[in-house]
Amino acid sequence: MKNILISALIYASATLPQVRADVQSEQKENIFLSYCSHFGEGVSFSFSSCVNSNFSTIGRSIGGFYSYCSNFGKEVDYGFTSCVNSGFREAERQLNNQVWLQNCMNFDRTTLDFSFISCVNSNFNSIKRAIEQN
Repeated sequence: MKNILISALIYASATLPQVRADVQSEQKENIFLSYCSHFGEGVSFSFSSCVNSNFSTIGRSIGGFYSYCSNFGKEVDYGFTSCVNSGFREAERQLNNQVWLQNCMNFDRTTLDFSFISCVNSNFNSIKRAIEQN
């Protein structure tokens, strides 16, 4: 009986590091990115916060440098949309170009187009899938 107990403890201690490694790898593969909604004119604070939060989460998961994207003024600033697209290009590089992300265009200066919002969320979904597959 004593030999069985000792054998069980030796086996458990030998397999424990492998179990911990499996749990850590599963945790790294799971990533949560928010759906970014926009309400109102210009660029809503909730939309820009969501975009920046998602880029921060992506950076923690795969690395890279993602600028904080801010919109200045009441109109949609080209600098904001450019910053968002720059973040997507960085994610592509960090994923070794294994994923293709759209260049998101906004054509209305007074608010974010539905097509821009859809494009941004589609790109975040593509990044999420690519991270979880690696």
